[in-house]
This record gives sequence, structure tokens and C-alpha cells, in this order.
Amino acid sequence: MDDLSTQFKAQTDLYLESIQTRIAELFKESIQESIYDYYSPTEYNRTNMFLESTKTHIDLETGIMYVYSDLNSGYPSAVDGSPQYSRINSFIESGHSDSTGYGGEYHSYEKRDYLEKAKELIIQEFPELNIQILKE
Repeated sequence: MDDLSTQFKAQTDLYLESIQTRIAELFKESIQESIYDYYSPTEYNRTNMFLESTKTHIDLETGIMYVYSDLNSGYPSAVDGSPQYSRINSFIESGHSDSTGYGGEYHSYEKRDYLEKAKELIIQEFPELNIQILKE
């Protein structure tokens, strides 16, 4: 039985590795549709850091693939260069309002649900996967 378990795990690992790039593409597609296509700024040029920071990681011990946008090193504001820390993920997903902004304008952003969109896109293409959204 041990040999069968080892073979099954090896096949699962190979499968996850074979779809890893496509999963990342679907996650990026969700970010593009849910966030970047939502509006086009006129005051500044987009850095696309959120989109470009998409990463995948397969934990071979558990057989779990993680897909995420890694902004933990900080995210500089395209408006004034001030650091916007890793909470930007939750700000975008859940929405937020504040009294700062370009020229002192009020920011009010509705939630973008990019994680739900990513889950939907991945399930459409890979219905056999067990997809879960893990929030910080």
C-alpha cells in the first residue's frame, strides 16, 4: 500500500507542476478583469506591481498549490511614492474608504472580489481541483 501511496503522491505532484503556470495565468486574468479593467487613471501611470507580483508555490509535502500576489515588500503609491504595505490586497478585495488621495481627494473603492473571480476561472478550467480562498 505504501508503494501505491508514493506513486499517487508523485502523480499528484507532477500534475500540480504541469498546471502551475496556467493557474497563475488565470489568477492574473482575474486581477486584470476585476481591478485594472475597472478604471483607467488619468492622474498617474499604473505600475502594474499588483499584477506582476503574482506567484505560485507548491507545497510538495501536502500537495497544496498556493497562488497569491506578493506585495509584502511594500507597494509604493503611484501618486506620491508613499509606501502602501501588504494590506493593499485586503483593501482591493474588501474595498475601503479614506480621506487621503491625489490632491486631497476622497478615496472610496468598492470591493473588487478578485479572489472569487480567480476561483471561478480556475474551477471552470480545472473542476477537479479543491479551491479554497485563504485570507490574511
